[in-house]
Amino acid sequence: MFISTRNSKIEIPFWQSIVQGMAPDGGLLVPQDFPALSPELIANKEWWNSATPSSTAFEVMRLFVPKDIISQEELKMDLENALNFSMPLERIAESNDYVLRLDQGPTASFKDVAARSLACLMSRYADIHDARINIVVATSGDTGVAIADAFGGSKRITVTILYPHDGVSEVQEKQMIDVHHRYPNEQIIPIKGNFDNCQDIAKLLQSARTLSLEDTEGISAYQKDIQIKLGISYTTEEIISLINNVSSLNLSSANSINIWRLIPQMTQYFMAYAELVKSGSIQVGEEIVFSVPTGNVGHLMAGIYAKEIGLPVSHFIVGTNTNNILANIIGEGVVRHRPFASSSAPSMDILDPSNLERLLHFAGIKTGYVGTINYAQMKNDIKRMTSVYESIPLSTYGVTTEILTYLRQLIWAEDVETDQEIHAMMRDLHARTSIVLEPHGVTGYIALLRARTKGEISKESVAVIFETAHPDKFPESLEAAGLEQAEHPSHPRLVEVIQNTEQAPSACELDLKVVVDVMTELQVKTDY
Repeated sequence: MFISTRNSKIEIPFWQSIVQGMAPDGGLLVPQDFPALSPELIANKEWWNSATPSSTAFEVMRLFVPKDIISQEELKMDLENALNFSMPLERIAESNDYVLRLDQGPTASFKDVAARSLACLMSRYADIHDARINIVVATSGDTGVAIADAFGGSKRITVTILYPHDGVSEVQEKQMIDVHHRYPNEQIIPIKGNFDNCQDIAKLLQSARTLSLEDTEGISAYQKDIQIKLGISYTTEEIISLINNVSSLNLSSANSINIWRLIPQMTQYFMAYAELVKSGSIQVGEEIVFSVPTGNVGHLMAGIYAKEIGLPVSHFIVGTNTNNILANIIGEGVVRHRPFASSSAPSMDILDPSNLERLLHFAGIKTGYVGTINYAQMKNDIKRMTSVYESIPLSTYGVTTEILTYLRQLIWAEDVETDQEIHAMMRDLHARTSIVLEPHGVTGYIALLRARTKGEISKESVAVIFETAHPDKFPESLEAAGLEQAEHPSHPRLVEVIQNTEQAPSACELDLKVVVDVMTELQVKTDY
């Protein structure tokens, strides 16, 4: 069973947890329990030495996928087909710092692991239940491409990708344009806004599914929610029409608000550990550190869940950019952020991280908290803040001192404020080691170096930084760092996509009704 972060009495069964995306009360789904991998398996050196992405994903996902619903053979076969690429580990010079390259999948992004695993599960659901599903995805760059590639050509599932117009790298947009033109069951919609706006549209559409036309109080609250998040005033009649139109779409989500984006993502942490064991860099059972560049906090939550089911992890280092709300929350215990800014690391250009709710909920469980955290009010306050001088203590929302203490013992957060810092480190790292990293991976590296300097982790600790996308997705940053001619492995699919000259659709205003209309048109067009 899966429960809501806002009400543990709301229980959602396995299949529904995959296609529903969000809980009916607006919360996020989390596992009701965390079964652990057996200590014998974790201590088995031969298991680590023989680990592959698909075999590791099988052990992780088997904990949460009921055997009477998907058999051993079916799950193994699905994952072998989906995760047929490598995750190589690079050592940074003679240090204890390593880079796990998660840019080797079909779309050159760490999102490939979770996207392709989710596609296996959701496709099985659609086949078994003879269902049509319409996925709406908000992306700050890589999620949309990975989801589109994973579901490309499906006969039962359509995909609509919302992304911020002028808010992703040129190569990432070219990748999205490519899938838009290549697959008849998929489309992209550039939105005149930032990622948070795209994410709000996706969440508001999911919320509309749960509204009853007789629920006047719920409709009124929904109107206010739209006004707060999008700055749009809809009449009651327009809301009713929107609910009716959404009801004709069997909506689902593939953003990290979907718990089945996080569960497969644990695989990456286990594979990093496996590669360290294979190379003799650590002994089985030795705890290590992970440095995670994060924006929406999904990748971090996957790591925390991996630790919970048995992976030996001592600490997480989090790297954020100028949009640094998570660093303030963990470091100072307040809701505060700078005005939104676009950066060279667009996947971290997020002020309202969805998985913050899961993070606080998890910490509450670990500290035995039985009270209520007002996530909805926290999110509303994050939305309305316009000044860096305004801050609200987390205790205002019910977050306890014990929760904050737990998080600070587990996580050290650093914000890398400027692109100049990022580009300088890209240049310096290459000069010292010949390694080329892109802005997100470098942010994780800077955060790790700072944590070591400040004594938050020891110099002897083995640490893994995630390189979350291929450097060639960010040619402007390579040029700014003076690395446009630097030798590094290319990605064959990226080379092909970069040469694509097809155009993106026209940018769309922040309007739920327009998005629903376009999704409806796609469903009609692909109603085979």
